[in-house]
Amino acid sequence: MFKTPNILFVFFCLLCTSITAQDLQQSESFKDIPYTYTNVQIDSMIGVLRDDFHNANYDKIIDKTPDLISNARDIEYKAGERGLISVLGNAFIQIDDTEKASEIFNEALVKAQQQKDTLYIGILNINLGNTYFKEDHQRAITYFENAYKTGQQLKDDRFTFISLNNLSELYVGIKDPDKAQYYVDKTLPMALKSKDLEDRKEEYLATIYHVQGGIFLLKKQYNQAIEYLLQSMEIGKDGVYQEETLLNNYKYLIEAYENTEQYKVLNDVRKEYEALRDKRYDTDNISQQQLARSKFNLDQYEQRLKASELEKQLAQQKASSSKLLSTFSLIVGSILLLFVGLLLYMRRKRFKLLKDLKAKNQQYLEAKEKSEKLTQAKTQLFSTISHELRTPLYGIIGLSSILLKDPKLKDNLEDLTSLKFSADYLLALVNDVLNLNKLESQTGQLIQNSNFNLETLIHSITQSFEFINQQNNNVVYIDIDPTIPKTLVGDQVKISQILMNLVSNASKFTQDGRIDVIVKKQRVDDQNISLLFMIKDTGIGIPEEQQEKIFEEFTQGTNLSEYEGTGLGLPIVNKILAILGSKIMFESTYGKGTTFSCVLSFSKSIISQQNTGQENVCIEKLQDKKILIVDDNKINQLVTQKVLEQHGMSHGIADNGLDAIEKVKEQSYDAILMDVNMPVMNGLDSSREIRNIGLNTPIIALTAINAINPEKDFGSYGIDDAIVKPYRTERLLELLVKYIN
Repeated sequence: MFKTPNILFVFFCLLCTSITAQDLQQSESFKDIPYTYTNVQIDSMIGVLRDDFHNANYDKIIDKTPDLISNARDIEYKAGERGLISVLGNAFIQIDDTEKASEIFNEALVKAQQQKDTLYIGILNINLGNTYFKEDHQRAITYFENAYKTGQQLKDDRFTFISLNNLSELYVGIKDPDKAQYYVDKTLPMALKSKDLEDRKEEYLATIYHVQGGIFLLKKQYNQAIEYLLQSMEIGKDGVYQEETLLNNYKYLIEAYENTEQYKVLNDVRKEYEALRDKRYDTDNISQQQLARSKFNLDQYEQRLKASELEKQLAQQKASSSKLLSTFSLIVGSILLLFVGLLLYMRRKRFKLLKDLKAKNQQYLEAKEKSEKLTQAKTQLFSTISHELRTPLYGIIGLSSILLKDPKLKDNLEDLTSLKFSADYLLALVNDVLNLNKLESQTGQLIQNSNFNLETLIHSITQSFEFINQQNNNVVYIDIDPTIPKTLVGDQVKISQILMNLVSNASKFTQDGRIDVIVKKQRVDDQNISLLFMIKDTGIGIPEEQQEKIFEEFTQGTNLSEYEGTGLGLPIVNKILAILGSKIMFESTYGKGTTFSCVLSFSKSIISQQNTGQENVCIEKLQDKKILIVDDNKINQLVTQKVLEQHGMSHGIADNGLDAIEKVKEQSYDAILMDVNMPVMNGLDSSREIRNIGLNTPIIALTAINAINPEKDFGSYGIDDAIVKPYRTERLLELLVKYIN
């Protein structure tokens, strides 16, 4: 039952141009392209095209109209341009080329909206509704309703009537008689009474009765359907509407007569229908054949050029063979010339591309070299900072540790404790900066597993913060699950850094409170154990709006400016946990406290070590041993001297590497404590020369620079082991016992 609206084109020719039927000069013929018509002549050509439309000569419309539109645009005749666009788009609708019609109307709609042309916007909405009439009902309904609103806005009954009538036809097509009747009830009074519709009253009434007949047919009210369909045919018998409407009236009548069993009348109607249908089929077939031959393309200028070339080729075939050969040679030569030009262009483009690529590569190499230099400079800077800061710290921490053990200075114990704490705190800050740089390097991400006692490690860490917790009046509780193995295998250094930073934060930001260090079993299997570490405090907490920023480097909360620190502790913890395959978790309530937690996995398989138990060896074995101290710093010499003297060892002093070589030549020593960075000759070169002499005296490097792998970094120089300043006295004694014995 679907078909295209019956009055769409008549309406647009009336609305889009100023011409009337009396003005049309049907004898007007088309000129040669390009057209140079005036306004009046374009109106006349629209009349000719309208007749072609009614006669289904859509191929002629499609062939002529694009050049006429260009003509109208050249002379800025907007009304003519609009009329021609409507003719062309509706021709595409009739041949079911919805895509072309939609493209034409939508392009025009965009321009109309930019120009705020309400009248033309309404026209195009109806055109677009007709475009989607068969294929997209909902879209068609939307466009018709927009057109209806335009008609109401302009107070133009023609817009209102066309929109409502097309909606009624559409709802008949989709078999919704109730909605179709709603719109017919609105259009019929308008057709009978409106002065705007007076000039085409019969045409509109014939269309309305046709739709009403279709509605009754859908409702199976066949007699009423026959009545209205006959009225429509009676009004339209003089050709006031298109053949399409007449053909559909016959189809409706055949269905109605069949259902009312009026077979005699049915036979007569069927004959008239078949005759009209055959005639229409022949017309449509001819039009389609003509359209296929035209092979229309919207870009008419390009199409005309191709057609012109084809005509020339046909003409050349009739010319003499010499002229044909000449033309052919010219074409081949042009193609070859074009081909050569293209090759030259591509060669030039490729050469430019290669040149640009070489320049980019050179820039990349320069940037890479610059980056490597900056990295080396950064490494050297941190190495220098490490040495220059740790060397004096070694003296301060070492002397304060020695003085703390002197019974004569018991009255100054509190002051000495404060001094050592301040030195330890400064060392922690230095280590934070250096560790952050180290963790970003490839070597800093290596995991070095070893056996360690977790309980001893935790007690050692909490004890190191005993002074600040006493100052802040904090109580520290340690809760370690007793079922956890005493000895675990993991990266003790990285675990220590994690716990030290978390305990440091808790101690720093808690006053008159409680700090809990909790370790619980999470998961256990035959080889591994996962532990949950929690550091809880009752400190100041972290405001919710600042919690996302606490892992940013050099960042502290805005309310924490009164507290000391670099803002590197949590970023370092975060980086180390990432290396260990874990992550930090926390809960915090401002004013109540914070809990940081993480889960770490350890191996239960103890690593075999030749020197297991070496830590517990008696240091009495070091009595009367003679040690050579090689250091250019007098304070460091003094600290090492005091340590050795406290444990019954004698010593010799060398101010640089060269001096050390002379000393070992003069007398023998049980061990050599060798600083690395010294003037005249550094400790590495000095150690190598000592080995070259043939001496096997143990050499322990005392360095302010962290070595990732002492055996690899220093072993090639003949150094047996290394210890980083400032060091724990116990560690130095362990190494001396290990290598002297």
